[in-house]
Amino acid sequence: MALLNRLHGSSALLMRTMRKPASRLAAVTTSTTVPATTCALNSAGLPQRPINPQHDLPSSRLRDPYSYRNGIILSDDYKTTTRHAVIQQRQRRWSSSSATSDSNRDVYTAEQRKEDHRHCVEMVQTRDFEGYLCGLLMPSSAREAFFALRAFNVEIASIKDASQLIGGRARGSHSAGDEGENMGDPSLASRLRMQWWSEAISEIYENVNNDKQINLSQQHDPILRSLTSSRKHNPTLRSLNHAIHTHGLTHRFLRRIMEAREADLEMMQYERVRDVAQYGEDTVSSVLYLSLECVGVRDEAADEVASDIGVGLGILTALRSTGFRATQGECSIPSDVASKHSVSMDTLSSALHASLNPDDVNETEEAKASMESLHNATREMAGMASFHLHRARENQSAVPKEGRQCLLPAVCGVQYLDSLKECNYDVLHPALVGGGENATGLERRRRLGLMFLLGRTWLTGTF
Repeated sequence: MALLNRLHGSSALLMRTMRKPASRLAAVTTSTTVPATTCALNSAGLPQRPINPQHDLPSSRLRDPYSYRNGIILSDDYKTTTRHAVIQQRQRRWSSSSATSDSNRDVYTAEQRKEDHRHCVEMVQTRDFEGYLCGLLMPSSAREAFFALRAFNVEIASIKDASQLIGGRARGSHSAGDEGENMGDPSLASRLRMQWWSEAISEIYENVNNDKQINLSQQHDPILRSLTSSRKHNPTLRSLNHAIHTHGLTHRFLRRIMEAREADLEMMQYERVRDVAQYGEDTVSSVLYLSLECVGVRDEAADEVASDIGVGLGILTALRSTGFRATQGECSIPSDVASKHSVSMDTLSSALHASLNPDDVNETEEAKASMESLHNATREMAGMASFHLHRARENQSAVPKEGRQCLLPAVCGVQYLDSLKECNYDVLHPALVGGGENATGLERRRRLGLMFLLGRTWLTGTF
């Protein structure tokens, strides 16, 4: 009943309003006591949404979501202008917020620096334990930069191994038919990752004017903006950037590392031992040069000692990776030494099978001959590594005292040489590769021995 009475009252009010003269209706409409916006009633007598009575436009315009703003019917010109102004306002707001966020991200806070350092330490501890032990004994002022360099070296060195996992097959293996064609090119991903790191390092060393020009172009290029954002979110790169600006690290050494690693992506076997030594100079020695710069040592005599250590460690690294590279279809023994001692991929496969199955009673004479050939090749390469490490030991007194800790990686090479001699230069011996039933105990003993040697070298200053 209440609803019917309300409807009846509304209808009566509407009828009385319609009976008024036109002049009187205009007076009421333009009166100051009545709001400029009135409420119309529908067929049921209920009020509609407010409209401006001064505009006599068809009702279809009311359904346009862009033409109705707070009870006002907008013209096409005003509607277009308003939409354009809103878009411009949003763009200006986004640009200002983006610039503010970019400037905030450029600020390297103490908390972020601490987190990045922790990330680098954990990466080196997990994937380069010997470098981790050496980093713990570095001076506190250079420890953060040292771990940043080591983490960067781990990132670059792991690109080749990651490409093998992406490819899903060993390097050097060939499959016929469409199956091999559909596998893709894993080296392409490796080259792209290497290019990403190379451009990121180059961008760090560019001057301020070039950085401003790059930032202006990045605002209009979403791809460049995405790449820049990914670089800013990489903890290893941020920590390395801080080390470069803090210690003034030389760009040439970092570039040599990346160029050597990139050339090694497609390398199946080096031609000469000299090439292996050069690879060690470009990679390991460059890391040692940069480590010396972290402690403020830029001395020619120290660089000569670091060069010998890097060459020796590079040759030993090739020997230590013999078993793994053999499973990937690669030969870590250079061609000149391999041909001299009759070492081929079949020889490596046979020797690897024999080392993995030491209790095999059906071991043939061919397997024994393969093992002996590999031992002879290993002995020759180990002799060259020993020569460089011993020459570095003789000249280490010329290195300034503050740079002695940077030569600690040489201790790891000397320990591996001693273990290799004890195993009769069997590079695939379980004591060296971590296989066998007592692999955990052997690895624990090796690490304890290495920690003792590193501690003694740290105290005495000589290795």
